Amino acid sequence: MVTPGERVYVRDVLVNGLERTHPDLVRNRISLKPGDPLSQNQINTSQLRLYDLGIFAKVNTAIQNPDGDEPTKYVLYSLEEAGRYLTNIGFGAEIGRIGGGITSLDSPAGTTGFSPRISLGVSRLNFLGLGHTVSLQTRISTLEQRVLANYLAPQFEGNPNLNLQFSALFDSEHDNRTFSSLRKEGSVQLGQRLTRAFSIQYRYTFRKVNILGTPLITPELIPLLSQPVRVGFFSTTFIHDRRDDPLDAHHGVYTTVDLALAAGAFGSQTGFGRLNVQNSSYYQLTKSLVFARSTTFGMIERYAGLPEIPLAERLFAGGSISDRAFPDFQAGPRDTETGFPIGGDAELFNTFELRFPLIGDNLGGALFNDMGNVYSSVDKISLRFRQNGLKDFDYGVQGFGFGIRYRTPIGPVRADFSLSPDSPRFFGFKGTINQLLYGGGTQTVQRINVFQFHFSLGQPF
Repeated sequence: MVTPGERVYVRDVLVNGLERTHPDLVRNRISLKPGDPLSQNQINTSQLRLYDLGIFAKVNTAIQNPDGDEPTKYVLYSLEEAGRYLTNIGFGAEIGRIGGGITSLDSPAGTTGFSPRISLGVSRLNFLGLGHTVSLQTRISTLEQRVLANYLAPQFEGNPNLNLQFSALFDSEHDNRTFSSLRKEGSVQLGQRLTRAFSIQYRYTFRKVNILGTPLITPELIPLLSQPVRVGFFSTTFIHDRRDDPLDAHHGVYTTVDLALAAGAFGSQTGFGRLNVQNSSYYQLTKSLVFARSTTFGMIERYAGLPEIPLAERLFAGGSISDRAFPDFQAGPRDTETGFPIGGDAELFNTFELRFPLIGDNLGGALFNDMGNVYSSVDKISLRFRQNGLKDFDYGVQGFGFGIRYRTPIGPVRADFSLSPDSPRFFGFKGTINQLLYGGGTQTVQRINVFQFHFSLGQPF
């Protein structure tokens, strides 16, 4: 038999330790008010909401004389503010078939190359005492120069399930063999968490992309595909995440669905709809053996504006996170004269991976099979094994391989080695850009190397 005791109420809520933080920010996230019934669950929930702001190093709670029989008691929140600034610096490198001459068209599928990389970032926490974060992240390598500015307002309007984010991006990219681009982009995003596993993002993005130099495609296509393009679109992303560890999952499911619509009403020169879907699942077969699979589907459909989808908006894939039978961004349709990839309007990839330990707790291995391609259109998607001629790229390219994983605090460092028995053959061009434009050079038959290797950070999915 349980005998209920006297109900205890909150006399007042006391907060100490605030130096830079606006008091209302804390008060609005503590659900207990004077006169409310004393609830340990409400105390803990408010404690978590304060931690989720990311601006406090410690949030301690206490109740006045917890064993006493006073009818009303004080509740104390003792806070320790985190430092104002966070900095990060990283060094790395990319090794793969990323090389080749800038003016020579001899190797459209790339040659072995090395690109060092440095990243530097700084974040200002608790901006203006409002719990907001302002950050600036930079990345510099021989293939990319990127600056990303971000303003994040967590628990927007006091709602623990909403966050508001503003971003500005300046990005100069040279990692696509066909063209280099300069991208200037701004976006605003509202994130909403519906349940612990399910969330939605609502986003408006406006960007302008300029193609730098001369793209390595048939001269007649250059005016059609390489003009500067201004794109404005609204997009929505649905995320369902039940993984046990986002950096290195052993069991669970992860699904994302992204829908986007670009239109003249949103400031866009071209009108198109875009759909991207990814579904991944993870199965822990034994204590140390994990089977993982992932399927990705994407499509883009033009309906207004420019007569063709520009190069910078087309689907490019292949490489370490899609199909390791390809170098990065080398899957799909290719220019019939130069052999360089020109992107597509649809993509479908599927990966199976068996992950297992090799030596100790930190060194592991993986056996994988990647299959898929970027396709000229969604109705041309095919999983057939063989290529039908040198101008056919609408088939499923297979990659079988072995990978090595080394565990680090920020995710596994991995090296993957792939063998592709049906890698694409195509018409290429032996010569220079000037010879392509003004005459000269010769057309040759080439093939994407059946052996590919990739070094990167993080699991492929």
